[in-house]
Amino acid sequence: MTIKTKLWIGLAALVASSTVLAQQEQVPSYGPLRQPAPVPGAKPVNQPAIEALKGDGLFYIDGSRIANLKASATPGQGNRHALTETSSDAKTGSVNGHIDVGSFVLNGERRSAGRPNFAIPAPDGSMYLLYSAADNPLRIAVTLQAFDVSDLPIQPFLRTPDNYPKQEATRAGSARFPANSIAYLVTARFVDDVLVLPSRESFTGATDTMQFVGNFSKQIPYCLAYEDRNGARPYAMFFKPGAKGSGSVQLFPAKTGTLFCDRTSTEVVAEGQWEEKSIGGTKAVVLSFPANVDPLDTGVSNVERESARIAFIQPTKGTPGVRPGKVYEAGARIYDYQYRFNKTAADAVRQAIGVAAQ
Repeated sequence: MTIKTKLWIGLAALVASSTVLAQQEQVPSYGPLRQPAPVPGAKPVNQPAIEALKGDGLFYIDGSRIANLKASATPGQGNRHALTETSSDAKTGSVNGHIDVGSFVLNGERRSAGRPNFAIPAPDGSMYLLYSAADNPLRIAVTLQAFDVSDLPIQPFLRTPDNYPKQEATRAGSARFPANSIAYLVTARFVDDVLVLPSRESFTGATDTMQFVGNFSKQIPYCLAYEDRNGARPYAMFFKPGAKGSGSVQLFPAKTGTLFCDRTSTEVVAEGQWEEKSIGGTKAVVLSFPANVDPLDTGVSNVERESARIAFIQPTKGTPGVRPGKVYEAGARIYDYQYRFNKTAADAVRQAIGVAAQ
């Protein structure tokens, strides 16, 4: 083989390799990821989070549902920027609408999370959102990763919270973002340990936490919620009391499609721990599981797998009784694979998918 031939073969291989890499960069990555990855071609922009909320504000689009979050141009007392959020319905929010927080529980009392009232800029470029801004507000630290998406295809930016294409993505066709389009990825962290109850609460039949543990430690198991998917492993759980206020839990394969919880066998397939804690002045039994138990099989979603644990919460005000909920741990990340947009990008998305402006 001559040198000229070798050079030709090497050049052809390099071109082929470059073509494959270019094709890979054009194919968006969908499905489970440990954390959101920017769409190829999106250029990072150094922008403090509070700036995204000023002027026309931040836009969230989910089909025909649209939310817009705006901050005041100048802060008031305590460096707080007043927030105004508008949306097409009461359930749609600009940030954190992908986790089910009907209320948070403080000193035994349910408090509606509602919409954020104030934003406080942080020195690192993130911001704190304050909900229920009376005494002891719910505080969430929010990081906005900004990207210049000018002239990029719109379709790959239309994703669900779990990183799959939204139904309306196909309607975007080959439409591209115009100049000055900015898209944002959101990562949130609760500032404090917080007990939360879902929008639709369910009752466990117990009036207090220790009665709850006792009810499901003998003959009747408690069936954990799980994500119905390929490879799901539904669990029936028994409590095993140990030292005061703590103990272990045993997990068994759960029967599915039945009205009442039951197990399919007496074989213990995994074990975990339970502990009674006081969080924000409220009692709760908090569960912990080993790494071989998928959080999706315990009632924790993929986006909150780093931050949430199952908790059985005992409100003492309002409707009584122990309720299943979650504890979000301070500083742990809550991911969201959906993109938010500035007004220029949002207008382009609405036009591409055929949704009228609000």
